[in-house]
Amino acid sequence: MDREIINRISITEAGEILLSLESGGREMYQYIYREAAGVYWDQQMKGFKSTPLRGWSCSQWFLHIVSVAKLGLAIELNLSPDTIWKDIPQSAINEILNQMKL
Repeated sequence: MDREIINRISITEAGEILLSLESGGREMYQYIYREAAGVYWDQQMKGFKSTPLRGWSCSQWFLHIVSVAKLGLAIELNLSPDTIWKDIPQSAINEILNQMKL
């Protein structure tokens, strides 16, 4: 299984959660849409993103994206101590860190 480091987690202007990758990703990541799970690859932003946040919290979407990437593309997404959090509520950050065991 490939591993990728999430270097930035943010909310886009369109209201999507975006997990940007330190490596910039690989071309094959675009095929994540085939999982039909509301997760997409954004080539320009070099990250996985959700559909607009409606009904699910930031932390729920984060965990969903991590799960879909793992099951659909065999990619393990990991946080680093240097991950940048932009416009993410502190409660969501705490929940994500707890779920990721950091």
